[in-house]
Amino acid sequence: MDTTQVIDFLVQSQALKFGEFLLKSGRKAPYFINTGCFDTGDKISRLGRFYAEKLHSLGLHRADAVFGPAYKGIPLCVAAAMSLQQHYGVDIGFSFNRKEAKTRGEGGEFVGKPLSRGMKVVLVEDVVTAGTTLQEVVPVLRDRVGVEVAGVVILVDRSEKGAGSISAVQQAERDLGIRVHPIVTIFDIISYLSRPNSSGFQIDAPLRSRIDEYRAEFGAPSLEA
Repeated sequence: MDTTQVIDFLVQSQALKFGEFLLKSGRKAPYFINTGCFDTGDKISRLGRFYAEKLHSLGLHRADAVFGPAYKGIPLCVAAAMSLQQHYGVDIGFSFNRKEAKTRGEGGEFVGKPLSRGMKVVLVEDVVTAGTTLQEVVPVLRDRVGVEVAGVVILVDRSEKGAGSISAVQQAERDLGIRVHPIVTIFDIISYLSRPNSSGFQIDAPLRSRIDEYRAEFGAPSLEA
């Protein structure tokens, strides 16, 4: 996968922003990825293609369903499933959870392809900062529903420390026994945007200094370092 195309898309969709942002973790970050900006048919279709390409390259398209944690994971699992069918001829199911179980009508906690014990699902997430969603959802799927979590594909790994010195992604992999596969990492983004590129945006010296300061405090080292 050409990660520069993904980063161009993040910038041009205004999903990747630079400034000062208060994160759910309480950290004040100089950059933010808001997948809520993928708010048109064209944008979500293109995003789904990136997920489908990653899923297919990893062999994760052989799972029984793509699962998207509510709420932002819902359009992601739908777009990924549609793109797998359109571009790879793979007719995979999709499923997502409700924040609160429904007690009327069809009822239940999940929507989409019915999940049952022994099935394999692959999770799709937008951004991992602290890994809270993974730590909450994976045990529900695996221990209560009885499905196998074949892997996780995320759009961006911010590569920030979890509870210790390792990244939240590494911590989730260790604690939950899963593999997490980012489409791009913050290292990819910073490296690409710090030099002339085709996105229409370049990180200047003052911004790079702020990013470096933030990463020095909260960043986890690159696995490639």
